[in-house]
Amino acid sequence: MIELLIRILIYGATVSGIWALVASGFTLIFGVSRILNFAHGAFFILGAYFGLALIHSVGLDPYLSTIVGMIMVGLLAVAAYRGMMAPIREHEVMIIIVTLALALILEQFILLTFGEHGVSFPSMIRGVVCIGGVPIPSIRLFTLVVAVVALILLGVFINRTRLGKEITAASQDAEAAMLVGLNIGKLFMITMFVSAILAALGGSLFAQIYAANPFLTLKALVFAFAIVILGGLGSVRGSVIAAFIVGYTLTIVISLYGARWSEFVAMIIIIAILIFRPTGLFGVKE
Repeated sequence: MIELLIRILIYGATVSGIWALVASGFTLIFGVSRILNFAHGAFFILGAYFGLALIHSVGLDPYLSTIVGMIMVGLLAVAAYRGMMAPIREHEVMIIIVTLALALILEQFILLTFGEHGVSFPSMIRGVVCIGGVPIPSIRLFTLVVAVVALILLGVFINRTRLGKEITAASQDAEAAMLVGLNIGKLFMITMFVSAILAALGGSLFAQIYAANPFLTLKALVFAFAIVILGGLGSVRGSVIAAFIVGYTLTIVISLYGARWSEFVAMIIIIAILIFRPTGLFGVKE
């Protein structure tokens, strides 16, 4: 019983940390620019595949390949924003259609380039750590630490830096921010970059524990979107808390009843919470 509890605590925190990264990026870009970026799931998967490509083609180590892969995904997201999203930013339905189309294009690109089979990212750290007599793979603890540090750095960036405060101002009132001289277009691009690298980091960490495949594009989007809705659209704090609710729900159900019931139960819980609180845990009425 104690062994099961320890595994649930560690494994649940690990998967929650990964989804918190992805969901935080999704809600960040929505909170600032009001863009529902349905290509976010593709950025998640590309983080793993770009990193793998750099390892096999250039010979970079897993650490450096992850960083470079994240930057590549971030730059791709900025290019997509400037070329496809910015011209239609005021048209919400068009944004959804265009970003969803971009996700499908990127999914096909991954399929044609890397194939449909699952791939695993080389572990950044190997070995096993015993916690309470229970052997836990070191990579899970490493993934949890990286996710937590990344989320802390995101909070510091948003709340403590000048650029972060400008992004917050733009999210609260874009027109007022323009009137005081802020470059809204630049802030939106920076936010898109940060959002994408968070997703890419989540994808790289995910691929070190589980197998990544192109078809996870849609699954990652659905999970990120559900978590963001549960936490409250535009609330990064809500997304992090909701990610841990979903992550631990998945882990508990998998541990007790098997993987086939995990996503079903998680979605049922999300729906039940939203019935009683339609705006999400930390959302506000528009």
